[in-house]
Amino acid sequence: MVPVIWRRRGVVLLVLALLLGLVAALVPLWQPDYQARAQIGFLPATPAPLAHSDNGAAPPAIFQISDIDTEMAVLRSTAVLSAARAVLRGEGVNFDPEPSKLAQWLGMDRAKTPVIPPGESIETVREARDIAILRGKIKTAQLDNARVIEVSLFDRNPARARQMLDAVINSYVWKRQNDLRGKLADQYDETLRQRDAAIIRQQQQQQALMDWQDAHSLAFGGFAGVAGQNGADDSKAGSLETLRQQREAARIDLAALQSRQQAVARANGDVAALMRLPEIANNDAVRELNLRLAQLRGMAADLARRYGPRHPLVQANQAQIVQAEDDLQTAISAQIAAINRDAGEAATRLASYEAEYRRIMAEMAANNRDRLAFVQLQRALEDAGREVAILSDRARLMQSQLAALRPDVEILQAPEIPGKPVFPSRRHLAVLGGAVAILLALAAAILRDYLDRALHRAQDAETLTGLPIFAVLPRMTKRDPQGRAADEENEAIGHLQTIIRLRHERRTPRMEQAPTVPTDPAATGRVICVTSPMPGDGKSRLARKIAARFARNRHRVLLLDGDLRRPTRLMDQGFASLMTKQPAQDEGDFTHASIPPSLRNLQGVLQGDCGVEDAVLRLRDRDLPGSEPVPEYDFLGAEDAVASALAGQLMAEKLGPLIVDLKTRYDFIVIDAPPVLSVADAIWLMRVADDRLLLLRAGKSHREDISDAANRLAQAGCAADGIVFSGVSRRGAYYGSKKRRKAS
Repeated sequence: MVPVIWRRRGVVLLVLALLLGLVAALVPLWQPDYQARAQIGFLPATPAPLAHSDNGAAPPAIFQISDIDTEMAVLRSTAVLSAARAVLRGEGVNFDPEPSKLAQWLGMDRAKTPVIPPGESIETVREARDIAILRGKIKTAQLDNARVIEVSLFDRNPARARQMLDAVINSYVWKRQNDLRGKLADQYDETLRQRDAAIIRQQQQQQALMDWQDAHSLAFGGFAGVAGQNGADDSKAGSLETLRQQREAARIDLAALQSRQQAVARANGDVAALMRLPEIANNDAVRELNLRLAQLRGMAADLARRYGPRHPLVQANQAQIVQAEDDLQTAISAQIAAINRDAGEAATRLASYEAEYRRIMAEMAANNRDRLAFVQLQRALEDAGREVAILSDRARLMQSQLAALRPDVEILQAPEIPGKPVFPSRRHLAVLGGAVAILLALAAAILRDYLDRALHRAQDAETLTGLPIFAVLPRMTKRDPQGRAADEENEAIGHLQTIIRLRHERRTPRMEQAPTVPTDPAATGRVICVTSPMPGDGKSRLARKIAARFARNRHRVLLLDGDLRRPTRLMDQGFASLMTKQPAQDEGDFTHASIPPSLRNLQGVLQGDCGVEDAVLRLRDRDLPGSEPVPEYDFLGAEDAVASALAGQLMAEKLGPLIVDLKTRYDFIVIDAPPVLSVADAIWLMRVADDRLLLLRAGKSHREDISDAANRLAQAGCAADGIVFSGVSRRGAYYGSKKRRKAS
């Protein structure tokens, strides 16, 4: 893969530059989001009014772990977000989505007019839109497995993100506190309503009992005192009504004291719970000791921060705290004992009243025929009194706990202004864009190499055709002020010349393989044919360079343009600059003034209209580098294009004798043949050649064309002897021409 990427480095650099430019243009237009975070914790405590039911069983806690999902939904509910929106609108926050720089750059920043459904106002539509926008910015998640919700809000402005999240969190806490207070207030109102109804029923029962007593005269006897300390009062009781009132008062006192005992029992020795009871917290001694304990605990925190836990002052303070806790526990125990003592006395007193009341009622019932009705009225009155006492006690307890209500949610982590944007930020996009640009550039290079059917290396051409590489020519460019490419081309052609000479010494001419060409013992010249698969590979340039190279070595050289359909004299505009003023001359004078100039060319020679000496032109190649004299050589070619049928016939019938004649006149005949795949003339020219060269051009000659051309030549019995590979990147001359140039 590395050679492929290196070979296509231009594609890699071009695609990489374009993509990096696109990334550099788009990344600054990206507006990242900032994440503001906050944490909300929930307490598992149960509000006091719901701590106990009527049957004494404790209900489950209000908040549990399973309620986290519900609370996360409540936090994103319309009620909470509507309250947060009102706060933010009051602070001047605009909910209209601002178009991003990318949208402005693309021309997509036009504000959309909201559609107002029938029956709704513009404010309602805007509120619904703002709530939807705010809900889309919020994300909630449970933190680990705790009673904690982590709330995140994403916005392009970090300060606005913190402001929005702070409004949402405060609105949720406010709503939850109001909901708890509203539930407890509803329960308190329901208890008051039930108590008022019970009082009315009690009054009705009492009035019914009084009416019954007025309608029935009863003989009330005296009764003994209830207890020793109440003997004086009991001796003054002269009627059943007085005794009943005393009994009801004792029952109410006992119910209040029993309610206090139940509250103490529910505290189960917890000092904090006991301190919430008014009967204990209002005691002067308990209040002073609790205040003293709070002061010592405050001093303990301060001393621990200053001196550490092992300092004598800290240890002395801890001892004072322990002593204060013991004193507070002792005072609370004394107060509880006083409550229990008062309750015992109230129970004893109520029992005495009950016994005396029942004794008198029994005596009265014995003398009254309506005893049963009286008992029923009495029991109904007692039931109503008990219900009033229970509901009154419950109402007082609810009132105290409603006043001391605290929310079961607290803000563990307040929102702060985020310092860094979340993924993807501009830095992330730049890194990702660079990585993607590199990958796409590499992919483009690999794809370009895969889709490219042209050859780029001489080794690939040698592997594809099985032919040896005779020479590798550099790519010629107009920007070559020091002539380095020309030097390398000259040395490569010199290398090709050496190979041709060595082949001439080792092998006999191939005329034996071409029976269509007659042999002549005097024919000592050597024919070199240059062809290519398709036009535009540089055959004519190579043929001229080979001819000039041999001409520099004092050889008689003829450059034969074998393309009758597109002759060089017609197609090459710079051909006239190569011609010399004098015509070609040999040892004798071959000029015939009677031959028209239009027939003095290769077509005329093949048709027999003129001789070779009449059609040959003298060329001088001034482009060949070096300090030696400018080489001159002869040129023979058509002047105008020849019809295809005539050109094929001339090549098939007249080419062989012409080549035999030319080999007696010249040492080297260099044939510039047409492309193999274009016309069949190249096969006739290759058949008469001694050295057959197939020219391939890097980046232009396709694999299919090369294989097709090599196969056609092989099938015709004139397979190429070697390959000349041109157009490669310059790698320096064969023998260090760079150093030689520096030396010169």
